[in-house]
Amino acid sequence: ILITICLSVTSVFSQELSSTNKKALDAYAKGVVANQERNLEKAFSEFEEAIERDKIFAEAYFQLGKLYEQTRQFSQSIQNYEKAYNAKEQSSVKIPAAQQVGQLLFKKGDYQKALFYLEQAFPTLSPNIQKRYKLLIENCKFSVEGVKNPLIIKPLELPKTVNAFYSQYFPVLTADRETLVFTGLDNDSKDENIFISRFKENTWTSPETISDKINSPQNEGTASISADGRMLVFTSCNNKKGIGSCDLFISYKNGDIWTSPVNLGPNINTGEWESQPSLSADGRTLYFVSDRRGGYGRRDIYVSKIDSTGKWAKSQNLGNIINTYEDDLSPFIHANGKTLFFSSEGHVGFGGADLYFSENQKDSWTKPENLGYPINTHESQVALFITSDGKKGYYSLENDIVEKYRRSKLVEIDLPESLQAKFKRTSYLKGIVFDAKTKQKIQADIELIALKNNELQGKLTSDAHTGEFASVLTSGGEYAVFVSKSGYFFKSLNFDFSQKDGNDKTLEIGLEPIQKNTKEVLNNIFFETAKWDLKPESKTELDKLVTLLKTNPNLPIEISGHTDDVGKDVDNLILSQKRAKSVVEYLAKNGVNTLKISTEGYGKTKPISPNNSEENRKLNRRIEVKFN
Repeated sequence: ILITICLSVTSVFSQELSSTNKKALDAYAKGVVANQERNLEKAFSEFEEAIERDKIFAEAYFQLGKLYEQTRQFSQSIQNYEKAYNAKEQSSVKIPAAQQVGQLLFKKGDYQKALFYLEQAFPTLSPNIQKRYKLLIENCKFSVEGVKNPLIIKPLELPKTVNAFYSQYFPVLTADRETLVFTGLDNDSKDENIFISRFKENTWTSPETISDKINSPQNEGTASISADGRMLVFTSCNNKKGIGSCDLFISYKNGDIWTSPVNLGPNINTGEWESQPSLSADGRTLYFVSDRRGGYGRRDIYVSKIDSTGKWAKSQNLGNIINTYEDDLSPFIHANGKTLFFSSEGHVGFGGADLYFSENQKDSWTKPENLGYPINTHESQVALFITSDGKKGYYSLENDIVEKYRRSKLVEIDLPESLQAKFKRTSYLKGIVFDAKTKQKIQADIELIALKNNELQGKLTSDAHTGEFASVLTSGGEYAVFVSKSGYFFKSLNFDFSQKDGNDKTLEIGLEPIQKNTKEVLNNIFFETAKWDLKPESKTELDKLVTLLKTNPNLPIEISGHTDDVGKDVDNLILSQKRAKSVVEYLAKNGVNTLKISTEGYGKTKPISPNNSEENRKLNRRIEVKFN
């Protein structure tokens, strides 16, 4: 010990210290030794004694600054670093003090002062260190301007019934915004589990464990759910079926029951850490975070897609437009499938981890844009979920407790219109499919077709137990919806989603069994006004009819045309007949045996709605198919 003290004292006095006061230098040397021996109380005392002996002892102030920083007393640390900087015009710690205080002030959110100190230190730094400080200076300049134009947000805590745990975080919602999934932490057991809450009667219900098959005594959390709420990807740590420390698992919902989770396998998981998944609305693309080797930073964002065989393809790093040499975290792909929100410490921002977004344009990501102040502050913002309609955001807000413990609660914000305008909103279509005769819920195939180009926009299946389905529509315009099941006449519907608001649809769809006297309106057969030529948008529906009739060739059918009450009765009768014949001609050209197909034109004589509005008249202008 004596040798160590002697060496330390020799080392101290070999430095170019700014004080010549022997008693101050002696106290300083003792403080250095006490600090090396981890006797912090004595170190504090000796450095304070040194300053008492010499009020402008820069190195003593600097050492106190380090001690206060080490013990997380940041306000006192800043004060002492500033005194170290200002104590003498020249000292051995002037530049180190500027470096340290500049970083602390930036972390505190005092951007203008931080910028001053960092710019003082920058010219004297080595090229390797300058790279890091260049980003800090850019952050300060960005933040100084950013706080001048704040967004108007008012975080509203979700009810205490939801915020029932020591901490809750990583909220996600289904497309209809009626189911909330989040991670809850029990502080006593330190166990993380996944919970679910439902929006009923204008409030959120008390959270329930999502499933005993999913939650376990190990940690489960950071879940992502598909738009229809029937596919869940989540993180499980220290799992017996795991490949690394934390892996991604998947579970499917059948009726009200979740299946036993399955590890997503080596194309997604490695021997390292994988977490923070985000599923696309259709459940076919997965973004997540990994600290595996070969990335750009400590933690990077990766992506995998379901291939043509129905399996997850080998995951790929998202690239250096998104990922940086720092941590890049918490990806969230919006329901529009194009806008990626994520958290990063490596892009220009307000300090800590900030939230950014980037757009996927032709398989390339745009330069990430900071979401702005005060969504981002000098504190870290880790995760954000934005609803499919783009109107609300959900995230967890942390609160310090005695500076050592952190708790977080789930909050909701109304997203500022300036942010809403920067990415595409979506609509959802959901419903229940059932047997029109027995009312029994049935599993059926649902196809979404964009009528402007007859392109398939989505394909899904209703739940076999509940008949429920849900999908996100990522573009406006007119859509055809086809619901089909073997043994039933397909149902065709169409909707105009070109409006900016109010596009969400909820349907109850009864499928008619194929039997005598079954009839169905073909809602996606289109004609020009007063004409009988089939419009191109009719092709998808007509092809569906071709398939149905080829599958049931022995059933006689009637195809009938109907009009509204506008115009002369005789003209309407002739028009309805010609339109029905146009349909039969298309069927014949496409290989349907028309010997058992009859046509009839009823004009205005069989309306299904009163002819008292344009909307009702539109319903009456129709083609019907009836099995005789």
